[in-house]
Amino acid sequence: MALTLPEFPLPALRRWRPGLLLSRLMSAAKTAASMPLGAQQLRRQRTSTLLSLAGVTSSLLVIFAQLGIERAVYDSGVRLHRSVIADLLLVPAGFKSLQLHAEVPVAMTDIVSADPGVEGTSPLWFGVMSMSHAGMPTPRRLAWYAIDVERPAIDVPGLRENLYKLRVVRRILFDRDSRPYFGDLAEVAGRGEEVPVLGPPDNRLLLREMFVVGTVAIGPNVVNDGAVVISEGTMSEVFGSWWTDRPAFIGITLAPGADLLKTRESLNRAVAGRGEVITRQEFEARERAYWSRETPVGYITDVSFIMGLMIGMVFIYYAQYQIIRFYLPEYAILKSLGYDWWFFLCMIGQIGAAIITPAFLVGFALARLVYGVAEAALHLGMSMGMREMVVSLVASLIMTVVSSLFALRRLWKVDPIMLFE
Repeated sequence: MALTLPEFPLPALRRWRPGLLLSRLMSAAKTAASMPLGAQQLRRQRTSTLLSLAGVTSSLLVIFAQLGIERAVYDSGVRLHRSVIADLLLVPAGFKSLQLHAEVPVAMTDIVSADPGVEGTSPLWFGVMSMSHAGMPTPRRLAWYAIDVERPAIDVPGLRENLYKLRVVRRILFDRDSRPYFGDLAEVAGRGEEVPVLGPPDNRLLLREMFVVGTVAIGPNVVNDGAVVISEGTMSEVFGSWWTDRPAFIGITLAPGADLLKTRESLNRAVAGRGEVITRQEFEARERAYWSRETPVGYITDVSFIMGLMIGMVFIYYAQYQIIRFYLPEYAILKSLGYDWWFFLCMIGQIGAAIITPAFLVGFALARLVYGVAEAALHLGMSMGMREMVVSLVASLIMTVVSSLFALRRLWKVDPIMLFE
């Protein structure tokens, strides 16, 4: 292959300093593209190339996995929040997450209802319990959500058509999107059969009997394997009447024409620190912030992303350094001919691009497989979205650019005089 000489005057290029002009960068990129030395040298170093491909693919798989886990954890944590049908919510002061089991005094309903901008209220109770039935080897932990059958605070798939069944105490609706640990419970209940299950023990350590009479679709989260929806009456009978005074939040429906922000300010003044009135968007945002900042999940996923990024940089740098070390005299010749810093950066970038491109495609395919296996087992909603692809692509570009800059430092030591030693 013919060697293409640079297009600008040689004396100006012999200064081994990075140019800051875009024209120089474009010219160097054009020259490097016309003579793809980096890609050719990479093919001759098969061992280092294969090692780098394997390492970068692994690092991208780590990045894809942590992005999918992060999204699944946050999205599964706000599934119920998205089903709330109120305009505003009365939550405990300083509310962070439903998982903290904070409670609002039910007596505050009277204060909220007295505001002229409020049309109605709908409380929701939340807790966790164990449940088992004949098709399960051991009891499993799940969440329970209790609603006022006349004024349900949530609207999840399957609730409206089965709402009347909850009027009978000890009748519950099972979350058909729960993890597979509950056997064929969702399938049997979905056919309309009444399935007896055993709930939490009473004060005599006797398991309470309840009956699954239908299914809804909510989905599990990291903490709970599934969920059930029950009525306020069932909650009082199974868990105790004192639960009635401790809802997790109270949904607030505004009267037609009422201003949302003004009503919120008025209600916050009325509750005076005993609670807090927030919007649905803020309700969801606080739950996400809790999982991101106050649980190990956020720190683990962030550290995994950084580690994946660093591992990819190291393996790309390894391939680039091996090529530079092996072809050091050739680089000295190119330098003596007047090729500048930008040309060498583009040529080394070719090596990184030749590694990162197949690694990204293989990592993407493997990540899709990992997502499918994890979703089948966890039911957290893991899926490959645009965010995961874009962030991973940006991470790939960062790996290539940073490793190329580090590898280019080796060329600073190249001196054409070494050709005569």
